[in-house]
Amino acid sequence: MRRTIGALRAARVLRPAGRFLVCETRAGTVGGYAISDSGLAVHLRHGSRDVEIFNEIFGRGRMAYEPPPEVATTLDVLGPLRVSDLGGNIGLFGVYALGRWTVATLRSYEPDPANAALLRATIAANHTTARWDLVPVAVSNAHTIASFETGLLSESRLAAADHRSAKTIEVTVVDLFEQPPVDLLKIDIEGAEWAILGDKRLASHPARVLVLEWHSRMCPAPKARHAARGLLEAAGYEVIDKDLSDTPSNGVMWGLRR
Repeated sequence: MRRTIGALRAARVLRPAGRFLVCETRAGTVGGYAISDSGLAVHLRHGSRDVEIFNEIFGRGRMAYEPPPEVATTLDVLGPLRVSDLGGNIGLFGVYALGRWTVATLRSYEPDPANAALLRATIAANHTTARWDLVPVAVSNAHTIASFETGLLSESRLAAADHRSAKTIEVTVVDLFEQPPVDLLKIDIEGAEWAILGDKRLASHPARVLVLEWHSRMCPAPKARHAARGLLEAAGYEVIDKDLSDTPSNGVMWGLRR
């Protein structure tokens, strides 16, 4: 029932809606669709959490990345934005950013091969290769090689210490603080954010606006939301909370430097 409701919600903003609903009965297939409001293209894996995440970002009445008013004002006056998307997944945040703001450059970091393939297809379908780059690596606060759990769709992630499975691969990890400067930094990396948030260099990172999905996974403190808020404030951001879900294990907050 939940999956059916989710499919109907998505069909309200996807075109062609009929083909989307038919394909939702064929789990495991991939479909390309246009968002009715913007005309921008997305690619979704049917019968998967991709559709749920699509609804979280684009569903009417619940837009996870719509900024609070004070953040929106800052972003709207910054001019063409330089955007960095840590945890690009299949490109949904990138598509949202392109539809919401004037974007000069957009760089998505996504090491999971299956996710990256759909993200690459979405970039091509939107004819945005001149300003939207896919970097197929993970991001942390140091250059290294690390174990990465693949095949988990949106929850693919850097592996915890000493964890390996049949779907664990080795990936390149780049240092966020050596990447090109940006105005808007989005971080959703399934618990790997804590190394970045705890790095003192975050205080001098050029992003005026940061949107973070924090996770209790790998959090060094017992209360993840409190820890994320404290680290962002220590880095000079004014923090505005915006929950992605009702669960205590993750949520969205915005950081703003005025």
